[in-house]
Amino acid sequence: MSFPIGCLRPHDASEIKHIRHSQETAGLRTGDIVEFLGHVCEWDKDCITTEICEGWRKLSDPLCDNALREAFPSPSASVGKDLLQKIEELASKIGPYEIIRQFMEEVQQPPPAGIRASEEDIVLAQTFFLDNSIQIMQALLHYSLAGGFASSQIVRTLEAVSYLVPHVRRNNSDTSHPPSISEIVSSISKASSDRTLTRLLETFQFVLDVMGCASPVSSSNITKVELNEPSTQDRDVAAYLLPGGEAWKSTIRVRLLHGVARWRVEERWKKDPNARTETPISQTDLAATLAAFSTVPIWCLRRLNLPPSYEQTSAYLALWRHVGYYLGVSPRILLRYFGNPQTADKFLATAALHLFSDDPSDPSPTAGAPRPHSAIARGPTLPILVAVSNRPPMNSSLEYNIALTTHLLGRPLAQHLGLPPTPLAARLRMYAFLLAQRIPHAFARWYPRRAWLEKRRAVMREGLMRTVRGNLGLRRTAFRPRTDIGEDEETGGGEIAPGVLEEERIETDPERTKMLRKMWSEVWKEMVAVCVAVGVVAITLSLIGLRSAVRYVRV
Repeated sequence: MSFPIGCLRPHDASEIKHIRHSQETAGLRTGDIVEFLGHVCEWDKDCITTEICEGWRKLSDPLCDNALREAFPSPSASVGKDLLQKIEELASKIGPYEIIRQFMEEVQQPPPAGIRASEEDIVLAQTFFLDNSIQIMQALLHYSLAGGFASSQIVRTLEAVSYLVPHVRRNNSDTSHPPSISEIVSSISKASSDRTLTRLLETFQFVLDVMGCASPVSSSNITKVELNEPSTQDRDVAAYLLPGGEAWKSTIRVRLLHGVARWRVEERWKKDPNARTETPISQTDLAATLAAFSTVPIWCLRRLNLPPSYEQTSAYLALWRHVGYYLGVSPRILLRYFGNPQTADKFLATAALHLFSDDPSDPSPTAGAPRPHSAIARGPTLPILVAVSNRPPMNSSLEYNIALTTHLLGRPLAQHLGLPPTPLAARLRMYAFLLAQRIPHAFARWYPRRAWLEKRRAVMREGLMRTVRGNLGLRRTAFRPRTDIGEDEETGGGEIAPGVLEEERIETDPERTKMLRKMWSEVWKEMVAVCVAVGVVAITLSLIGLRSAVRYVRV
């Protein structure tokens, strides 16, 4: 099954050009229908060429990088530090910190016109996220992270900083006898899975911060929900995304964390005789990551037969475009390729073509062909799926998670990543669960009581963040750098620095939790009661109609 990207002109199957390597795009012309790993699009001016992609790979985030080098003597000196707090402290001091002050001056400016999200877009994007939060989080986990980060070019950087994948040494790998899938899974230790899960949860905290879920719902808003009035957050709905706001702080911290990771990789590659020429966490990587958070959820909702409206898609993209400015993505890229949903779709499709195009030296360079298990073991796909399997609140099996990842990625891309086929029972459970997820959408569409939907959104807004923080060990991460890769391969590096857990710990609020649980219970009970009542009425009317029809026939 293929997934069309954007509008395609009428064409025959024989016209489709199946691309196996990014170099084959050099001969493409406007109007060509292109297929790569199950994704089909029409080549035009919005598609990025190999030359553009290669140019972006040489660009990083120089102002951020230079500010970090002015603040710390080495990457290891930043371990356990709140990077934003440190940069702000140095910027306020009188001394030779001119680059740091330049960085702070830049990030304290609002995004320029064409990039800054309007208040209307922010409100619509927030409500869109809350109404589809389960599906969007699934998309981010199973497609963006487990699938998107499995590009061989991104994996090299992930390995170097031990992010989502353990660090490996090439000279210790035995490619003559690649391990089986079961051997790979069994080799992933509980400690490694716990580290991976923690990093995933920290990523989800960043997403929730961006979506305005960091602030609890006020008591007045709860009252408004009960009084059948629409709930609102602060009057200035964009404040949390602008300098000083919670989403702004998280975004700058993530940007600085990228800078530390880039610094570490560059230092490590300097010692490698086979050092690569591209820049780690380049503009290509940053823009593709932004697309993975802004566009992939839209793709997945369409695949789940829950297509958003054009207004919702545009608003969601606008919010992430705003965040991308503070994340360090070049404004030229944001204006050119994140200006509207159609262009963003083409950007992601063709960026994935270049990122997932295997190296000529890859043992399995054919697009769509299964990768050798030695390559699968190096990627983040299986470690991520193992980390989230058999964990609360879902407690889903590994087979289920593989089936869902395959469903969202599409068979060609899943096969390219080396995901094995799953049992029929796992696929049936997946389809049943996806069907159940659609019930609240259908109910909200037809149920006229607006207060029910507002109450559900209020609970989701705070409940999601509380769930993430609870799974993080009752803490709110400040995205501090972890320990670097050590000599002991068993640890793999990436440990939280001593004292960080205590600094980031948050206080519990049992009464608040009890109230949210009560509201959530009321939301579900009302939905179930209404559905049962409607079902009883429908059955009763059907029986009455059937009896009348039988009497009429007898007469």
